[in-house]
Amino acid sequence: MELKLKNIGMIKEASVKIDGLTVIAGENSTGKSTIGKLLFSIIKSSSRYNEDLEENKEDKIISLIRENYFELRKEVNFSENIEYRNLFSTYSFNRDIRRYGQDAIDERIEFIQEKDLSKIKINLLHIKKILLEDSNIEEAQKNAFKKSLISEFKGKISTQNDLNETTSIKISDAENKILEIELLNDEIQQYNLFDELSFSDATFIETPILMQLSEAMSSSKTYFEEFSFDDRMRTMSRPNIPLHIKNLDNKIKLSYDVDDLFEKSDNIEKILINLSLIIDGEFQYVRKERDFKYISKEGKSFNSLNIATGMKAFGVIHILLKNGILNKNSLLIIDEPEVHLHPKWQLKYAEFIVKLVKNDISVLITSHSPYMIEALKRYSDRENLQNKTNFYLASDGIIEDKNKLQEIYEKLSEPFDEFEKMDSDVLNGK
Repeated sequence: MELKLKNIGMIKEASVKIDGLTVIAGENSTGKSTIGKLLFSIIKSSSRYNEDLEENKEDKIISLIRENYFELRKEVNFSENIEYRNLFSTYSFNRDIRRYGQDAIDERIEFIQEKDLSKIKINLLHIKKILLEDSNIEEAQKNAFKKSLISEFKGKISTQNDLNETTSIKISDAENKILEIELLNDEIQQYNLFDELSFSDATFIETPILMQLSEAMSSSKTYFEEFSFDDRMRTMSRPNIPLHIKNLDNKIKLSYDVDDLFEKSDNIEKILINLSLIIDGEFQYVRKERDFKYISKEGKSFNSLNIATGMKAFGVIHILLKNGILNKNSLLIIDEPEVHLHPKWQLKYAEFIVKLVKNDISVLITSHSPYMIEALKRYSDRENLQNKTNFYLASDGIIEDKNKLQEIYEKLSEPFDEFEKMDSDVLNGK
């Protein structure tokens, strides 16, 4: 799968292959993270638009139910006719539609006919029509993508230097078009999904620190969450967070509840065992305490606040792998994993990532660590994955479709050049 971009945030132009291991290196503010967040947004919106369709349909139905209920309340004394309220109140009517579909509406149509309420303006047939009508799938896909942009970028992804420049996003597989999107000033002008994406799910890891923020994550919401009618009445009081953070939080909290449901290959089991050896234990989510616990090999338990962030970096991957979230149909996106890792552990982390790729799990990594990048290169060569490994340099707004390892090393070694200059200045008495 190949992603091509023009005028996205800091990126003037990019062409990136997502096949096996993809590494994007570069300094801060060069657009590395934008690639990952955009891919996450596209994959999640493509897989979630059906939920969006149902949510929009439910909004229309709830609005009509409320209107009908208020019309009925003007004509009927509910205290003397409690069955009216039980049938037509917003909560009970919408609940029954969810459970029984059009049968719930037909039941109420018969009730109105029996009670001779035809003079009252209750348009149940309109509600039934909305429930049964075919949805506009293309529009739903576009709206889902819009919501993902708001969640991940607050709706702002177009390059701001020239307001007349078109922003384009293209995904292809060999010669086959998969997706084409055009925006102007962050407004979608075209959205064409020609075929299925190569991935049905994506997981974006920005920081393992979220383990110690699990309680706060539980009370947050995103633009993609499904709400009951009652939840929507309270939604204004809940903080809004990016979808990728909430998505990861949900996945690692579910893991130990569903661990036994997934059959794992011998190779994956070996990777899990090696991971447990690296951190000398494992992490578990304890629902009663609403916190993650680290359990050492000796059986000692520690809460998330008292565990090094580097340990948690391995723990998050361990949990995702253990419950089957990471597989050949998913894309794992990791943003600058080296931030919390000692150089020696960066090598261990890189070795582990390469083993995932060898087991057909696609991984996109952004990094500005020469240790991490060289380790990924060496381990992928050792596993004969040269044909499934691509390195890119993000520089001056360009992310090119070619391996540029030497340029990457030169760019990331510039601080050492500065040290040599300082040493030279000292020797020359400056």
